[in-house]
Amino acid sequence: MPALVVIRTGAYNPGVSAGPLQTARGHEEPFAVQFSVFLANRVGELKEMLDLFLSQSVRILGLSIVDSTDWAVIRTVFSDANKAREILRRHPLPFTESEVLLAVLDSEKDLSRICELLIQMEINVHFAYPLAVRSAGKAVMVFHVDDLAPARAMLARHDVTLLGHEDLSGPV
Repeated sequence: MPALVVIRTGAYNPGVSAGPLQTARGHEEPFAVQFSVFLANRVGELKEMLDLFLSQSVRILGLSIVDSTDWAVIRTVFSDANKAREILRRHPLPFTESEVLLAVLDSEKDLSRICELLIQMEINVHFAYPLAVRSAGKAVMVFHVDDLAPARAMLARHDVTLLGHEDLSGPV
């Protein structure tokens, strides 16, 4: 298994540009695609959806469920967003997509630190949940924020490792 190489930007220095942001594999503007799939809130619906993706060799890396009386919203990050999108379009599963940040937690203090950095930029976290996979043995959190670009820039300037969708397709 190839190792995940992490590229970090330098410490924050106001007025000095660190250049474009990069993912761990060197691609600019790290983000991942989260799919919100709408399922009837009935026994077995979630298992059917999970089996559908497993049968197509698309790994489910993270999952969060928000339910109501009749419907459930399944928020998920897949190993291959393009293939997941194709599967969802071929099957009668209504869905939406949104860009999210994937932050690697180097220590138990990082979650609080990330929230503090976002507060400084007055950026709201709409929701967050962990991925079920790790990066170099470290936890990875999914963040959906109300202003992605400045959040991404602020976190990268403060040495928070961000993964991109390219980082999810291989071994994580």
